[in-house]
Amino acid sequence: MVDRPVGMDPVQGQPARWAVRIDGEESRNLEARRPSDVTDEQWDEIENTAASVLSQCPNPGGQTGRVTGLALGKVQSGKTLSYTTLIALAVDNGYRITVVLAGTKNPLLAQNYTRLCNDLEVANRPRLTPFQNPLPQDTDVIQSVLHGGGHALIVVLKNRLRIDNLRRVLSTPELRGFPTLVIDDEGDEASLNTQFRRGRRSAIYNSILQLRDALLLHAYIAYTATPQANLLISGIDGLAPDFGILIQPGEGYCGGSVFFGPDRDRYVRIVPIAEAGEEHVNGIPDGLRRAIAIFIVGAAIRHLREEMAWHSMLIHNSNLRADHERLQVAVRNLIGLWRETLALPENDPAAADLLQLFREAFDDLCTTVHNPPAWEDVRRRLADEIRIEVWMVNSLPLGRDPIGTPFRLKNNILIGGNMLGRGVTIRDLAVTYITRRAQNETNADTMEQRARWFGYKQRYLDLCRIFLTTQLRDDYTELLRHEDDFWDALSRNQRQGLAIRDWPRMFALDMNIGIRPTRQNVANFRQFRSNGWDIQRKIIIDPGLAQQNEQVVRRFFRDHPGQTRAFANTEHRVVENCPTGVVIQELLATLRSDGTDWENSYTIEYLARLLLGRQLPNLDVLWMANGNTRVRGLARGQNDEPIPNQINNPMQGRTDGRRPEEREYYPGDEHIHNGRPQLQVHMIQPGESAIVTIALALYIPDEPRYDLRYVVRDEMP
Repeated sequence: MVDRPVGMDPVQGQPARWAVRIDGEESRNLEARRPSDVTDEQWDEIENTAASVLSQCPNPGGQTGRVTGLALGKVQSGKTLSYTTLIALAVDNGYRITVVLAGTKNPLLAQNYTRLCNDLEVANRPRLTPFQNPLPQDTDVIQSVLHGGGHALIVVLKNRLRIDNLRRVLSTPELRGFPTLVIDDEGDEASLNTQFRRGRRSAIYNSILQLRDALLLHAYIAYTATPQANLLISGIDGLAPDFGILIQPGEGYCGGSVFFGPDRDRYVRIVPIAEAGEEHVNGIPDGLRRAIAIFIVGAAIRHLREEMAWHSMLIHNSNLRADHERLQVAVRNLIGLWRETLALPENDPAAADLLQLFREAFDDLCTTVHNPPAWEDVRRRLADEIRIEVWMVNSLPLGRDPIGTPFRLKNNILIGGNMLGRGVTIRDLAVTYITRRAQNETNADTMEQRARWFGYKQRYLDLCRIFLTTQLRDDYTELLRHEDDFWDALSRNQRQGLAIRDWPRMFALDMNIGIRPTRQNVANFRQFRSNGWDIQRKIIIDPGLAQQNEQVVRRFFRDHPGQTRAFANTEHRVVENCPTGVVIQELLATLRSDGTDWENSYTIEYLARLLLGRQLPNLDVLWMANGNTRVRGLARGQNDEPIPNQINNPMQGRTDGRRPEEREYYPGDEHIHNGRPQLQVHMIQPGESAIVTIALALYIPDEPRYDLRYVVRDEMP
């Protein structure tokens, strides 16, 4: 038997709770049935990551316990295989019940149920018994399975009624004590509390919490590729994660860095912003004509390589079903017209124009295609490749769902909106035409979920194209920076063993361009100011904590004495070019800021990211007034009453009665930075009290290299 050692988890840098067995019967069976394109190295990564998740869950040998986890993957990167592996390991290690909250739509539920049953081979393995949306009358059967030594695999629609039915089953005295693993697929969708601003619980959120309360020993693991909402919800929320695990995509994955990184012009094609307007829903704009032409020519090239390969295109231009219906008719009519035109003699003007459009598409693809075929070989295939099924994906009577309906032709064009925005994998998607964006503000997680063109596309990446507006291209480029930033930050904090609850929720995202991190009805967030002065006014007045901070400051300036420097008639201790890492580790990280307005965790994280990005290797640290105490008046609240823990301003102002050119003129504390990053440490006596406490002030120049435009969690309602 092979166990993962107890201690620090070797993959994620998290402290493991218990030893996880990784060579059990179910995990070996799953490995034997893994997809053919998953290499040994990839499988080891998948299994080790799943074991890392399980090692953070309660030991199933205990009596009680609960934990909340977040498993973070990439869009279209194969999260289902990850949690299927987790299920197999959980079965091998003593968990007796697995609950999968499998999406909000019945087709997605059915797809996940079928895939889990097939991958875990439940038909041939009596140890695993599947249940789909169990009812209270199924309680006896589930009890019999468990008391017979089996494992109940329960797949449930993310719906209040279905979850409540499951709670009634599992809350019975005979079942509630069995160790249970709850997996929430797309855990940022529908599960979170959309009523928190009203002080209420939304229906599905409440059902999930009640289900969890009914279980004595369980782990709840939310899987998502867009964790912004999960990370920005309040730290005391019932679904706030206790730990987080990164699921690295496998070899051949093509995500934001491929399509919107330095080589974005290889695959991205710009369409005029006018094509995003409603006036075009009744026809085929030029950009869409070019996209369809590239799709058809790409199909010809692909089928010259592999005759029976699937080839797909996505059109996402509206969320209105009527628009989808009109566009489906228009695209079908266009394809029918092109089919008739290709049958004409080549010297016919209409045929010549169409062949010119296809030739331009061929020339475009040749900029990326490896060893492109001859144009004549492609041209001879066009009449066959133009046989295309055009799908309308929505809830209209003539709409279809690609999850439950297999392709019938090799070439397929899908037209839709919200139903194509999450959880749908479009088989062999090569060309995307997307113009849909909210006019004013949009959400980062929603936009990322629309990127259905991400995925394992390396084998035909040279045929991929994304047609979008300049604004959408820039949005996705910003989202790449956003995603890379929080992946790097989470990875760094995991390596350092920092629990996700202690990780500062800081996302690089410029909300000024109309992108918010997530829905405002599930989380509070705000823009973090990262230039100019950040001045502490709320101070610590607890004598013990104030004394601790004073000792930290005196020790820092003892170890880094700097030099005393006169600024007109005022002297300060200056540690010039102090390494940023030293400032973080020896000063900021050891100071207490409880109950103040100094956001120490955010400031440390901000400086650390600037340091890692090689933008801020050092900064100046000043011990104001050479460490002497300054008396500062208290701020006043209602009825002009003094506020004991708040001062007006720790900074000394400019010299009154003196002109700037005079030698005795002091410009004030806020004007002695010389345009350089600077941290000031003020020793303060608030009002008439005898306490000596500290106040900090950080200056960051208003320069692009320092302006990271962070969004942070805001606990205030």
